[in-house]
Amino acid sequence: MTSEKEIDPREKGNASLGWMVVKVIGRIWLPVAVFGVFLMALQYRPEVYKLFLENSRWVSVGLFTYGLQIGAWLSLGFLVNRLITVFFWDGFIGGISERRVPRLPKDVTAIVIFSVVALAIASTVFDKDTTKIIAASGAVSVVVGLALRTVILDLFMGLAIHVDRPFKIGDWIMVHQNRVETHIVAEVIEINWRTTRLRTTKNNMVVVPNSRLGETIVTNYMEPKPHFRMDLDFTIDFEVPSERAIRVLTAGIRAAAEHRGILGKPEPEVRMKESTLEGMVYEVRYFILPKHISPNDSKHVVNRTVLEHLIHSGIMPAHSKEEVFLSRRERRTLDASLEEDLHQLLTRTELFRELSASEFKGLFEEMRKHTLGEGEVVYQQQEEGDSMFVCLEGLLSSSVNLEGEGDVKVRTIRAGQYFGEKAVLGDSSRNTTITTDTEVLLYEISREAFEPVLTQHKGLRDQLQGSADKAGEEVKKKVRKAVEEKSVQPMARKKTAMQKVAQAFFPGMFEDDEEPEKGGEETNVK
Repeated sequence: MTSEKEIDPREKGNASLGWMVVKVIGRIWLPVAVFGVFLMALQYRPEVYKLFLENSRWVSVGLFTYGLQIGAWLSLGFLVNRLITVFFWDGFIGGISERRVPRLPKDVTAIVIFSVVALAIASTVFDKDTTKIIAASGAVSVVVGLALRTVILDLFMGLAIHVDRPFKIGDWIMVHQNRVETHIVAEVIEINWRTTRLRTTKNNMVVVPNSRLGETIVTNYMEPKPHFRMDLDFTIDFEVPSERAIRVLTAGIRAAAEHRGILGKPEPEVRMKESTLEGMVYEVRYFILPKHISPNDSKHVVNRTVLEHLIHSGIMPAHSKEEVFLSRRERRTLDASLEEDLHQLLTRTELFRELSASEFKGLFEEMRKHTLGEGEVVYQQQEEGDSMFVCLEGLLSSSVNLEGEGDVKVRTIRAGQYFGEKAVLGDSSRNTTITTDTEVLLYEISREAFEPVLTQHKGLRDQLQGSADKAGEEVKKKVRKAVEEKSVQPMARKKTAMQKVAQAFFPGMFEDDEEPEKGGEETNVK
């Protein structure tokens, strides 16, 4: 059994009181000292004033002399840094590259210039031996470099990126990872001291250290040209002839090329890639301009457009299947060469949905089938006609000819759509020229054959009239837009590299070389 020594309450109280006294003294000693200094100055003010007068001249001369020298060196460094920024980085380099110069090279230049200014101040103003300062800074640099080796590696890799220029701000790149599914596809939005910032297709920001970019493989989608190729695979059943599948897929991808950012030149193409257990794999190749559309958005547009063409043509993409020979399986893909399938394909179009089976059968017997190759003309502008057409497969273009300007495309006609409806409504003059963009399968309906159906179905006549009016307004709109663009389009001459350099220093030097194209003249449709 142990006993503890009890603490005397008086000793405990004395310790607390001593701690409070120390705390109070710590808080009031500075104002007490300041008051004491001023009290002594009041008591000995004649001696203090005399001492001040004796030393004030020396102090003021020293401050003025050193201040002028230091200010002169700092202002010189500021001036040199600003001249290099304005004339070299923003003027010369910015004029040649036609892009805003990033912040990193400007900051590095400023650090180098003001480091030299600091050494010059120490040497000329304070008469210090700069060799010792450089030696001491070298030793400190070794210690700091070991502690910040990763940051320094990122810094120098950032400088290497600016010199080597594997990518620029605004480029779309792919940062390769260990696995394909972890590759990063993103747009470069900033290259700074330590990191490069990327904006992914999901609109997220990814910060990548510059040293990581220097160690991995980077694919630049916008070099050597600003566009790059995308590939999409579609698997079609073997029972669909390859010629038909290629025709429909080509029409789909060319229709998607009308979307901004998906290019028509270089032309998209369809290739037979490989044969699998599910069917034949067709590779759809197309080019995009990343500054207008991201890779993921382009896949969405192309998939949607191609699938629409496949569905309207009666072709369903193949899927995994297992055949069990217990009974004859149902056919899932329709063939326009078979009459029963052709009936189903035609009745899927908006034009024939309201017709009964007997009405459609009577009309179908009067319809004429046309199979045309790519580049053929269905009918010409101002040509007389008394029939309309239904596109079953393929892609066509509607255009008007402007006097002195050539053809202007006004509409794209896809599978499942019809055209030339004004002819069956009584207007026999064609107001556009229809040409085939791919191989097409058309059915022609004459006015004489269609008139009984239009008499029986008033709503169908109204539908055709509304469609004809809408197409006419679209033609006027396209023609008006083409005339306006032609009237304001300047004809700019391409500057040479020497002209770019000169214009960077003298901005208005070559403005007279750009001659605007004559415009504003009246342009009529033939």
